[in-house]
Amino acid sequence: NDGYIITNEHVVEKDPVVKVRFEQGFTLDGRVVKVNRDLDLALVKVDATDLPALSIGDDTGLLLGEELFAIGTPLDVSLGQSVSRGILSGTREIEGRRLLQTDVSINPGNSGGPLVDENGKVVGVATLKLSGEGLEGLGFAVPISVALDMLNLQFAP
Repeated sequence: NDGYIITNEHVVEKDPVVKVRFEQGFTLDGRVVKVNRDLDLALVKVDATDLPALSIGDDTGLLLGEELFAIGTPLDVSLGQSVSRGILSGTREIEGRRLLQTDVSINPGNSGGPLVDENGKVVGVATLKLSGEGLEGLGFAVPISVALDMLNLQFAP
């Protein structure tokens, strides 16, 4: 709620300042303060306080088949805050990165959005999907514990 937002590096690209659109309809300038290109992560800071925020969950306790939800803006702003539901299909090692595999619909625009558990706690950052003829339901997210570690973030109690 202090204005820090985790997203994907490919979402902010090389821009030092990005526009952050909030569900309530307003936008703020966000300053990119950290990136981790290896894991496709970025930390953005908007100058605001008392913002609505999701709680951080525990990706290490997830069970295969557990329900997960992705929140994002697939394709167009008019589809903002879309929610997709699926399950945890596994934890995979892809190109040296530990990722959560899910059949939650991950589309362009979901990138950098939260992957949440059934309690609404963030367990991952949606990052990519495999696509091609005959492929469906192969979405991936950076586990939130990895994202926090790779961005060198800690939460004070």
